[in-house]
Amino acid sequence: MGFGVVSDSKRDKFTSFRNTNFVADVFVLVGGILVSDSRMEKLDIVVVNLTRSHERRTAMRALLDPLGLPYRFFDAIDGRAKPHPLFSRFDPLKSEMRHGYILTPGELGCYASHYLLWEQCVAEDKPLLIFEDDVTLNDNFLSAYEVACDKIEKYGVIRFSRHKRRRWVRIESLSKGLDIIRLKIGPHGTSCYAVSPGAAKQLIETANVWFEPVDCHLDRFWRHGIYCYNIAPPPVIHAAQTVEKSEIWGGTARDEPSSRFRFRRKVYRIYDKTLRFMCNVRYFGRWRRMPK
Repeated sequence: MGFGVVSDSKRDKFTSFRNTNFVADVFVLVGGILVSDSRMEKLDIVVVNLTRSHERRTAMRALLDPLGLPYRFFDAIDGRAKPHPLFSRFDPLKSEMRHGYILTPGELGCYASHYLLWEQCVAEDKPLLIFEDDVTLNDNFLSAYEVACDKIEKYGVIRFSRHKRRRWVRIESLSKGLDIIRLKIGPHGTSCYAVSPGAAKQLIETANVWFEPVDCHLDRFWRHGIYCYNIAPPPVIHAAQTVEKSEIWGGTARDEPSSRFRFRRKVYRIYDKTLRFMCNVRYFGRWRRMPK
């Protein structure tokens, strides 16, 4: 089944259909005709956005409205405004020991926002496609969305974007030039990813103590057992930002790593690398370099 962007005239028809008893269905364009595809409702789209970030919300509407897919905004936790009860999970000493820095209020707010969405995913027993509000879309997004609807229960988490180029291995070849790949090392970033209720439960259960940014927790597959699967080519691109424009950094760059606990941090890194290697050993010798 093919996908296309719905034209203005057909979008009016789409809207009228959505206002009828067929509201549970999502319509896709097939040969110029709108038809129902119940699979498409399996993956709810949620956009994480601070209520004060009006420009970003407007930009995300302009990006997503033409797709004809339902979505909603989630009011992100503003760590710089006031503490949230979830911040009690943060252990600043462990953060310094493991990484040499302490999470910023913006990073804590970001972690809390994703954590709450994981809880929502489990409570509603429905997979989510979680967007942050600083992205652009590639032409293959709708095809990737269809793939994620079909494959999310199999893979648990499917990343639509990546901030770092990592070595990879192809897991599954799909139609329309898409692949599911597994990354040797986490790609960083939570710009856009699909998560199943089962995977969300695992992420929650291994996040009793916060000591690193939420994307680093997502990358820590040797702890929670959710491997770093990506759709390739990536359908979503993180919009590069300066520190000044970042909602997380708020105009302030991170300080140099703490000089305390240096030896302990080296031991932790060796421990993590060893566990990561053990999880990846089945693909030894098969990892490919990612093109620039």
